[in-house]
Amino acid sequence: MVKRAIVHSIHSQVPETLQSLNEWFELIISLDSHLDVSLGGDTELAPRELWLIARRTVAHTAFRQMFGGIPFLRGVENKDELPPTEIIVAIPEGTLARHAMDTREMLDHGPVSFEATEDPISYYVDFLHRMMGIEVYESPPNNLLGLVPHVESADSWLLDIDVDFMYDFRAECYSPITNADSTEQKSMANVIQFIQKTRPETITISEAKVSAIRNPKSNFSILISRLRSLGYRIEERGVFKDDSVVVKGITDCAEFYLQVSKGLAHNLIGEDKGAQYFDDLRKAEEPAAKEFFRKRGYSM
Repeated sequence: MVKRAIVHSIHSQVPETLQSLNEWFELIISLDSHLDVSLGGDTELAPRELWLIARRTVAHTAFRQMFGGIPFLRGVENKDELPPTEIIVAIPEGTLARHAMDTREMLDHGPVSFEATEDPISYYVDFLHRMMGIEVYESPPNNLLGLVPHVESADSWLLDIDVDFMYDFRAECYSPITNADSTEQKSMANVIQFIQKTRPETITISEAKVSAIRNPKSNFSILISRLRSLGYRIEERGVFKDDSVVVKGITDCAEFYLQVSKGLAHNLIGEDKGAQYFDDLRKAEEPAAKEFFRKRGYSM
């Protein structure tokens, strides 16, 4: 089979590509500096024209839904039986910690509760494993080659690369890690080494700026050149004409979360509502979203 690397502008385009491939993967390894996970619904608060961009933050959830379903929604929590596709997200330890601290407080007031722990990272990793069916691999500090045994036991697998995982792409991606040095992220050389060792038949790539994709001297072009030298056929799916639409959409979605949604969520945290918490949050967010995005010039 011909090895292929499929280039996208944003991570939310990858699930659409996988659906069109009509293939089943026993294993998906995603290299990312963010956990794109949600139980759903929140991205639809944005205007329809922003849905694709808003769904950047739920790409890993989409993988899980497509390849076996979400354990929490399928009612299989605390059972040994897991969905058939193993999904592993390799993420830097530092950004995992930030996700964990941000999420732990919300989970304690929702329908999900675990035994209290002093370590929010372990708590969050446990949540992702038991409720979402997603495994987390902290890299750095761990070497990507530590994932090789997973690859060797899978007959078919996909490597998904969000370029913000690599330190080399800080100036060429849409959501770089800020205030990070080279020891807090893996390099392009580390990723190429992993590909050389494991030889995935299908690679998906996303989140590189169009300006980097079209620049023959960019780090992105170096990555593509290396993949070609390893025998990969390069395809493009849904690459935007320029960066302006993506940057504006990302900015508007991020500012809605920071200026509106996050505040509403914290206002409700003091009330011990259990499952009612998310319902009340959605009721508060819907009118606030309409007002926010209308002021930004969107039709709602």
